[in-house]
Amino acid sequence: MQSDVIIAGAGPAGLSAAATIARAGRTVTVLEQNHEIGSPIRTSGGSFIDEMDALGIPRRLYHPISRVRFLSPKEAATFDYPQPKFCILDVRGTFQYLAERAIVEGAQIRLSAHAANPITEDGIVRGVRTNAEELRSKLVIDATGYRSTLLKQAGLDPGFRRFGVGSEYDLFAPHCDQSEAVLLVGGTVAPSGYAWVCPWGRGRVRVGVGVVHPDSRENPEDYLDALVANADRFGVNLKGAQPVEHHTGLIPSERFVDRFAGDGILGIGDAVGNASSLLGEGIRWAIHAGRMAGEVAARALAKGDVSRAALEPFERQWRKRFGSDLRLAHEINVRISKWDDDKWDRRTKLLKLLSPDQFAEALKTNLRGRWLWRFAASHSRELAAGWR
Repeated sequence: MQSDVIIAGAGPAGLSAAATIARAGRTVTVLEQNHEIGSPIRTSGGSFIDEMDALGIPRRLYHPISRVRFLSPKEAATFDYPQPKFCILDVRGTFQYLAERAIVEGAQIRLSAHAANPITEDGIVRGVRTNAEELRSKLVIDATGYRSTLLKQAGLDPGFRRFGVGSEYDLFAPHCDQSEAVLLVGGTVAPSGYAWVCPWGRGRVRVGVGVVHPDSRENPEDYLDALVANADRFGVNLKGAQPVEHHTGLIPSERFVDRFAGDGILGIGDAVGNASSLLGEGIRWAIHAGRMAGEVAARALAKGDVSRAALEPFERQWRKRFGSDLRLAHEINVRISKWDDDKWDRRTKLLKLLSPDQFAEALKTNLRGRWLWRFAASHSRELAAGWR
């Protein structure tokens, strides 16, 4: 028995679970198939300052945004924040910070270690096989991302068929406004998806395009260079900008799955859809999922019971805390992926009715908050006319 727990994947979910379980006095081994924590980057890193503060992410690891512009083909909605609410993360730095926290708590991290398949005995997962050895454990946690590598082989295929597919340049852009993020929609920039311009400090800017497959079969790469070349049309100054990195990634664009756990195995993060499909935002959701799952796993280990029944409380807690908002986010995402340019223009006019705080709450996937009902009651006529 090498460890009480083996976690496959050193993303924010896996590392957060590792720190939580190790803090409870259990031995934890984290297997990361890549040679570096946080590399390759597969996300733009957009998030929210209050959430990062609550999760304990140091302020040096995110860049505040004081203005957001939302652009459809013929309309624009601008939201200013004297006290910034949005931020863009130093993604690699954030992941490595989470790794440091896990190490401080006693977790062991192995790089270039690919968890190939689970070791199963009598229907119970007892460890994993890597590219070099067999590792035994009392519990296995699949944090391998959208591939759900171990869950599938353990008979818990999440069945993802719909994905956000993204491509972005991380540019050094010395003349780009570092205080403003821009979101763009419409068939010419991102069919069945959206594009973004996200500065993250020191002259660096992430410019990307995301498309939902199979709602559209377009390749975001085909739109990315055009977005950079035509940035001035959207009020974005990329004069003299050059790419420093090129990122690609996938995220399930579905609601979270029904089952997170089996006997001896638990799925977290993108492996079970613990993200908001509204904008394909995953990091803060992954941290929440890792910590919640870690607490459940630590209690199960203390009782000597890692059956599905003992691990299932994570599913219940997730549904209770986030279920309604994330289901609604998915329903909205499915609808808006079908909107044409004219419908996007009409919806952007409605966005202008939102206050900056209300816009922030909407992007945060706080879709069941009281603010929404107050907004709907105050603008019932405009909403009825504009939603047709």
